[in-house]
Formats: sequence, C-alpha cells, structure tokens
Amino acid sequence: MDKKEKEDSNDQSSDQPDQPRQPTNLQGLLKFAMEATKAEDAPGSSTIEPMDPERKKFLEEALKGLSVDIVQELINSLQTLSNSESSESDQLDSLENINHYILNIDQANNFHKIGGFSVLKPCLKSQYGSVRAETASLIAELSKNNPYCQEQLLKSEMLQELTPLLSEPEPICTQAMSAISALVTNFTPGMENLFASGEINKIVAVLDSRKEDKLTTKIVFFLSAIPNCHPEFVDKFLDIGIMKYLAELIVPFAFDEGSHLRTNKLERTLMAAVSFCEHNRAVDDLRIHSKDLREKLTEIAKVAQSDEAYLEIRECAEELLKILK
Repeated sequence: MDKKEKEDSNDQSSDQPDQPRQPTNLQGLLKFAMEATKAEDAPGSSTIEPMDPERKKFLEEALKGLSVDIVQELINSLQTLSNSESSESDQLDSLENINHYILNIDQANNFHKIGGFSVLKPCLKSQYGSVRAETASLIAELSKNNPYCQEQLLKSEMLQELTPLLSEPEPICTQAMSAISALVTNFTPGMENLFASGEINKIVAVLDSRKEDKLTTKIVFFLSAIPNCHPEFVDKFLDIGIMKYLAELIVPFAFDEGSHLRTNKLERTLMAAVSFCEHNRAVDDLRIHSKDLREKLTEIAKVAQSDEAYLEIRECAEELLKILK
C-alpha cells in the first residue's frame, strides 16, 4: 500500500469511529470479535451459549485474514532482490519487509535456511546507497543476540564485506558499524575472527581517518562494551593502541545546543576510557599517549558543570582524573 492509499484508508477509518480496530495478531482476535458483536448481547448477559453460525463464520473469516505465510513473504522479497530489473524502491520495500519478519529469532533463522543470506553480499554492493544502508541494517537485526545467524554470517565472511562500507557516507557507514558490532558482540568466535582477519585494524583506523561524530560515536560505543562483554580481549585491543585513539578524542569544547553530536561522542569516549581503565595496563597507556590529559579532563569537568544534561560527562571526567592520580 502506497502513502496515498494509507491516507485514504485512514480517512475511511475516521469516518467509521464505531468500527472495532482490526486485530494485527491472534491475541487481539478475541477482543476484536467481542467488540464487533457486543451490540448483539443482552445487557449484563454472562451466559455462555453455543456459537451461532453467523458468528462462527465471522471468526473463521477473521482468522483467515490474519493468516500470513511468513516464509512465502520472505521468498517473495528474495525474488524481488534477486531480480536485476527491480527498482530501488522495490528493493527497499523488500528489505524492509524482511526486516519486519526477522525480528522474531525463529524467522531470522528460517530466513537463512531458505537461502536468504545469498542476497546480502550483492545488496551490500548495490548501485543504490539506500539499499546498501538498509542491507547493513538487516544484517544488524539478524545478528542481534542470535548465535545461529552470527555463526552463519561469520562463515560467509560478512565482516570482510562490511568494513569497506565504513568509508562510505552516512547512513551507510553507521549502519555498517552497527552490523559489525551486532555480529561480534557477545559472540566469541566473532571477536576472534575480528582480530584474526585484521578487520579490527580497519575499524580502529577510521577513528584517525574520519572525524564524523555519528560514526565515531558508533565505534567508541562498541569499544566501551568490550571490557565487560569480552574481558579476555582487552589486551588485544591495548596491543593495537586503543588508548591512543581514545585519548585523542578527549578534547574540551564549549557545550551548546548545537553540539549534541559532539557531546554524545565525548560522553561515549569517556565511558570507553573509564571501562578500559579497569585494567592497569590501560591506565599506563593513557598516561603515555596524552601528556596533557589531566588538564583536558579538568576543563571538561568544569564546563560540564554548567548543565545537568552533561552529568555523565562530568562524572566520567572526574573518574578518569582519580584514576590518573
């Protein structure tokens, strides 16, 4: 249904305020049926009577309308994505349709079992930036807390397909980073592959080569979870000089209404630094890589006192000052 059809549908619905809302799942069906037929019931009636044929037919039709063959829906979307003649709009609709259904972990697994992963790499290389971004978003959703899909994506070397997208413009690069994070976080084989393949170096290098606040924030947010989710990998991150990159991102500036992205990046960077500094080696690295860090942190804490909105920034800056004594 296109936008105009949706608007027409909404207009029709508003003209019929007494009509019960169409249920979107089986849980809402009983309520729907009761609302649709309550006018027929005698006031205060609570006697359970046999279902008359008309009501039975009504319920059967409602159930039929709610029945969706999800696998067939996924197959139809895959056929569209596999068709080289499909328009950008059709491809986006198909990806969004898949994304809708695979939010259920069982359907995400089914998507792989029907061969759905075969379209991911071609879509990541699509001529349309919107399709590349939406595909990366789909990979992120498939990977979230789903070891089965994480394993299958890892086997298909999806990490190696995602890291080149970090050099692309928004929103492709941030969606790619979200997918990378979802693919390896809380999944030890994914984290091992991140280092064994050398892809981690490409991710960290982005902190040097690109200064966009949204992308940098995505990366430092990913890094901030490492010490808690994967403490066994902290030394590996320290070996590639992660504290140097974090130290370079800790820069004081005047907080104002137009600096939301920068303040968010600084907050995430400080949180990542505090998280890594639970390990003594990280504290030593931080001192080595930023001789004037204490002065910077003092300035940041001072400026952050101006507004409660910056409480997290102030607390992290003060925590780092304590650590660096």
